[in-house]
Amino acid sequence: MQGCELYQYYIFLLVGLLIVSLFFNLKYRQSIQKRQENENILIKNAYYHPVTALPNKENIKIVISEQIQRALRHDKSFLVVLIRIKNFYEVQLHSKVLAEEFIVEASNRLLQSTRNEDIIGQIGDESFLIVFNEYLQEENYHKVLQRVKESFRQPPKLNTRYNIDFKVSIGTSKYPDEANDVKSLIEKARHAAINAD
Repeated sequence: MQGCELYQYYIFLLVGLLIVSLFFNLKYRQSIQKRQENENILIKNAYYHPVTALPNKENIKIVISEQIQRALRHDKSFLVVLIRIKNFYEVQLHSKVLAEEFIVEASNRLLQSTRNEDIIGQIGDESFLIVFNEYLQEENYHKVLQRVKESFRQPPKLNTRYNIDFKVSIGTSKYPDEANDVKSLIEKARHAAINAD
């Protein structure tokens, strides 16, 4: 009789330990999952633009650096294109929400007008940068640039009473002919876009 009671006591103890163990395992798993989510958010905030989710300036610098290494290995050149939305800050004066919609539509148009292998990033509130793959033939640069320009000809489809068009300027720089490091490539393209006004 006493052995049976002791046996039941051990079973209850084991069941209790199992329940406690499951509880702590679930809590531990949730804390690991939450930590991974927080790490992903940190990475996203560090390397992607918060409005468009495109690679940000730091991310693009890494992309250009890798592109330079590939171009060196294969003895190739590549083009960096900077697109400025010149009237972004005017739109932002009317409404921050409208400005965000405006810039998201601009990013979508760029994504639709470029090739999958080219990298598009947002390096400033009003500036995008395209890093063209080193295998794009030089004689085809103008075709892609023309598609980019064409994509901004139509006014944005925004729900607003304001009459808004895209006013863009485009600047380019070519590796290694015009610049041979990350900072110089971006700055050369930026100055070319500013001077295109």
